[in-house]
Amino acid sequence: MLPPSPIPRSAPAVWPAVHMVARTDTGLQRSNNEDAVAIHPDARPWPHAVLADGMGGYNAGEIASAMAVKLVPAALQDLGIEPARMDTALRDALQLANSAIFSAAGSTPSCQGMAATVVAAAVLHEHIVFAHLGDSRAYGWRQGRLTRITHDHSLLQREIDAGHIREQDARGSGLGHLVTRALGVGHEVDPEITHWPLQAGDRIMLCSDGVTDMLSDDELGRLFAGQAPLPVLLTALIAAANAAGGRDNIGVILMEAATSPPAARP
Repeated sequence: MLPPSPIPRSAPAVWPAVHMVARTDTGLQRSNNEDAVAIHPDARPWPHAVLADGMGGYNAGEIASAMAVKLVPAALQDLGIEPARMDTALRDALQLANSAIFSAAGSTPSCQGMAATVVAAAVLHEHIVFAHLGDSRAYGWRQGRLTRITHDHSLLQREIDAGHIREQDARGSGLGHLVTRALGVGHEVDPEITHWPLQAGDRIMLCSDGVTDMLSDDELGRLFAGQAPLPVLLTALIAAANAAGGRDNIGVILMEAATSPPAARP
């Protein structure tokens, strides 16, 4: 788990070059932090990042999320992964983490029932591949517009998709934390894979529901519209979630595609 401060880095091996910052925060109403983040912008050949939101009693959720952000990047360190195989590589990485969490939950009494939602991103030459389970999300900011990239795996989202609940009424439904997919709840997982064609100047956010339960997409868009540097935006997002109530742990990863190519070597 990263310390509670921005860690800006760069990944000059790809174009557009992608810079990343990440942080978690306990929020205002929880005593422990079950969100975990990991960024690997200098990883070869593909920079990647992972965010997980743990579930379970005692410290079990914290253990599950920590395992996820350790095991998924470890599985993506294979230098032989070709871009065409990244979908499969991400599925395999999440399955590896799932098997480990499920096994630990079954063999360790204090970890019984632990699980974690997860969203992972791998940066290829000119696009990003996302894999997710649950309601931790990915967003993209481009030319003044915030787009939700991932689709929640939750009972609430099912009700919205079926037309039973309006998006604007979702917060008061009471279904927000009932996820339908997560790491550690069964022997197998079925992560959803999504692609985002990366353009210079794009900003990407991975976040836990501690952000999206507190802030609407419109409110998030207004924060992105300020065009603050990534570390400043990161602080603003966490502060806004806490100002709105901070009812849950908060996890955020921000990425930005550089606006100009790296200088050619002489």
